[in-house]
Amino acid sequence: METPRLLRSLLFVPGDNPTRMRKATELPVDALIVDLEDAVLPQQRAAARRLTVEFLAEKAVPHVSILVRVNRVGTTDFSEDCKALLERPPDGVMLAKCGSAEEVRRLEDALQGQRIAIFPLIESPTGILNAYSIATCSPAVAGVAFGAEDYCAETGTVRTEEEIELLYARSALVTACRAAGREPIDSPCLDYRDLKKVRASARRARNLGFSGKQAIHPAQVAVLNEVFSPTETEIAEARRILHASARRDAGVLGIEGQMIDEAVLRRARRTLWLAERTK
Repeated sequence: METPRLLRSLLFVPGDNPTRMRKATELPVDALIVDLEDAVLPQQRAAARRLTVEFLAEKAVPHVSILVRVNRVGTTDFSEDCKALLERPPDGVMLAKCGSAEEVRRLEDALQGQRIAIFPLIESPTGILNAYSIATCSPAVAGVAFGAEDYCAETGTVRTEEEIELLYARSALVTACRAAGREPIDSPCLDYRDLKKVRASARRARNLGFSGKQAIHPAQVAVLNEVFSPTETEIAEARRILHASARRDAGVLGIEGQMIDEAVLRRARRTLWLAERTK
């Protein structure tokens, strides 16, 4: 159930397009999200389930985690999605429009005890308010993702370039995830042709504490992998701090005018941990 690396880049591919699914496995992406929800027309979902199961049966790409986004709890499509996945369980399931811990538990029941990582996708004000209970309701929850488009539709939020209007929702989700020991995953940047905007969006997300970001186009993948990985400068600085701290004889240490305390040491250790997980 555990994924081998942090998921920095998670690329959506439609479940009714086997060609795109197979091509996507050739990318340096950390995870594919095979979509059975919004990317598939309702009349195509039965075919999408069949094609997704066939794709999962032939999967031989250990460097890529395969997630499947299922429809929201309470719909016929949700039940049919889960039933299909019992034939060939993926690495993880992303639960669309998750608003409560109870919906996660209903997904677990539908998966009948299969050891599958769960990634609730929070896309509503109710979901944001329930983020901590969603993140902590089951050990199967590996991470929680944010869906900005549906959130904005429900709240009437108008997105601007810097997306300052989404700061509360994103910060609340990150705080809930970090308190729960789960990984927070940000919403995709919709301006997929403008990689400068993709990079800026990813940097803002990383600065807030997100560990990865969803993607809607293959061109976004390399940018996300780069932004959500520690730089060589950050790694060297972390090693320098930890090396110097090994010789300290007090709780607080000064290195070249910089105060080093336990919080700084924790950040340095996390940087090296991230570097190891993103190799």
